[in-house]
Amino acid sequence: MKIYKPAIIFACLMFLTAHYASAEEAVTIKSDTVTHSKEDSTVRADGNVLIQRDGLTITSERGSYNRETGVATVQGNVVMQKGSDILRGEYGTLDTNSGNSELHNAITTQSPSNITVKGDTIARDKDGILTLKNAVLTTCDISNPSWKFCSGNLKVDPKGYAVGKDITFHILDTPVLYIPWFAFPAAEENMSGLLFPRTGYSKKRGFKLDLPFYWAISPSQDAVLHVDVETRRGAGLGVDYRYLRKRGSEGEMSGYLIYDKMEDRWRGRFNGTHKEIISSDMNMRASINLTTDHKFRDDFGVENNDYNKQSDDTIINALKTWENFALTAALRYRKDYYADNNRNTLQTLPEIGISAVRLKVPVLPLYFDMDSSFSHFQRDEGSSGRRLYAFSRLTLITGLPGYLNATIYAGAHMRGYDTDRAANNTSKHPFNLTPEIGATVSASFSRVFDVNGENLKKLRHELTPEVSYRYVTNRDQSRLPFYDYTDNLVYQNVVYYGISSHLSGKFQNGESTEYRDLSTIKIMQGYSMSGERRDLLTMVDDSRHMTDLILESETLLYKRLRLLFDARYDINNNRLSSAAPGLEYRDNHENRAAIYYRMSRNNAVPGNRVEYLAADLSTKYFNPWTLGFTTRYSFDGSRVLESVYSAEYRHQCWSVRFAFHDRKGNPSFTVDFNLQGLSNIGSTRSSNAL
Repeated sequence: MKIYKPAIIFACLMFLTAHYASAEEAVTIKSDTVTHSKEDSTVRADGNVLIQRDGLTITSERGSYNRETGVATVQGNVVMQKGSDILRGEYGTLDTNSGNSELHNAITTQSPSNITVKGDTIARDKDGILTLKNAVLTTCDISNPSWKFCSGNLKVDPKGYAVGKDITFHILDTPVLYIPWFAFPAAEENMSGLLFPRTGYSKKRGFKLDLPFYWAISPSQDAVLHVDVETRRGAGLGVDYRYLRKRGSEGEMSGYLIYDKMEDRWRGRFNGTHKEIISSDMNMRASINLTTDHKFRDDFGVENNDYNKQSDDTIINALKTWENFALTAALRYRKDYYADNNRNTLQTLPEIGISAVRLKVPVLPLYFDMDSSFSHFQRDEGSSGRRLYAFSRLTLITGLPGYLNATIYAGAHMRGYDTDRAANNTSKHPFNLTPEIGATVSASFSRVFDVNGENLKKLRHELTPEVSYRYVTNRDQSRLPFYDYTDNLVYQNVVYYGISSHLSGKFQNGESTEYRDLSTIKIMQGYSMSGERRDLLTMVDDSRHMTDLILESETLLYKRLRLLFDARYDINNNRLSSAAPGLEYRDNHENRAAIYYRMSRNNAVPGNRVEYLAADLSTKYFNPWTLGFTTRYSFDGSRVLESVYSAEYRHQCWSVRFAFHDRKGNPSFTVDFNLQGLSNIGSTRSSNAL
């Protein structure tokens, strides 16, 4: 041991600091004053004591160190810190030989979960594992926690789990739940562990209890496993799995399976998406949506876009691109929930396409484009078979005097078939060639206006008029099978004309400059000189000359208030074919409001009309409450399709959310209770791929 000489001690006292170092244990002690006793081999320090050993730092008001035992004792406002781990207490010891330490009336907070643990004693070994006696655990303010777990014995591994025995859960100071054994993640990274249960009730499913478990498989994979108990349907199992791969490839899958005791059979679903980036010019994507039966989503769906689905599509496609070419391959499987069964539903297994884009024709000022595909259509009932399709065209792009630009093209649709189970009026191997020509003339006029307002400095207005023409020859297609609208090209001789208006502004706030789109309005109409037309929304053929007048607009009424308006007006019948106005508002305080109106009528079928109103509202104005309301009202059905009322209360360390789904025939409610730091396990995942 190093012996302090009187001259050194005197110099330290003069500077109100003292230093003690042990070469064997690498212990450093600093304080305002220091004394050394040869009789008991003890160094005593008083005032602003600092002890350091192997990355562990201890500060206190008083302290002592025994050279023979290697034990340091500290008292008064003790703080022990190693890395990001900090322990605070009143009295403690450090064994410099083993690296173990112990602190009495101690407290520690683990980041980033903000879990605070308090104990009569907290013992820390050299590996950083904590053992607590009479422990209290919470993420609330420890002086007056809204909730807490109490345990006689708790072990916390900062790199793993906190494991406790004989645990009681308290709301305020009242015990409400006893747990003989419990473990939850205490590490900074995602760790496996139980999530807080979810409860609810619906008329179709009865009372529902969902017990989720989070599984941190690896830095690039995780999953949530569900045990779902429903009083009217039975017990189900579910899984939600996510993963990351190389080069930005990723995916997620979810499945649910239940033995439905009401229908005495197994029922379930499987959903998944995958994106595989093979190279910069080659990728594969998949979207899988499968159910065991047509009624599954209606019985077990929660959200409107889930239980009210008309169909589910499973699509797998691959893409390879070159500078002017693209090769695609796709599989499409559809499940039609509005049909009694799926035997007459058309499946595409597979479809292979080749496209050529803007290939320059040598010598001539022309470009060549082509879209082609080979499709195999399959269904158990009705016609099926194979189709070869190609649309090739030559395009001339040229400028005209003034501000005008022109595009002129000529091409042909080629279709050939090999048909199985052909209908009586169709051929087994028909072939069809349908020419098409077209042209577009457009111009662009713009002007900038100086405003010099407080924030708005300039306005830019651009007008783009456009006239286009399309002619598709009339061909007899009665001998062709019908798989989609590619098999029924509409005979057209039509001119479309329209104008677009775009308004943008330059805003300045101090040194920052921002450009915003303020208004976009597009008006378009067509005149059919002969032939037919198929309107996009109303899906009708009409030999009348004037097409619908189409209006599409988006206007920023205020900085956070946006007006959307799309409409089609039937000139011939002097009435609206469709209208879709909407208002959207969102501010910086997470308040939002939106209202939409949708109306569409089929001009060819009187009384065939869809009309509804949708509203969405969420506000934090009544903080700490967040209130939400969504609804859809059908005018043609004279009833509310569904309304959802929700209320969430957020405290510093917990939150609870209530939601009531008012749906005809199946009202339901759910309750989600979250303990901050314990209920959000797995909310994030590492971006490090395999």
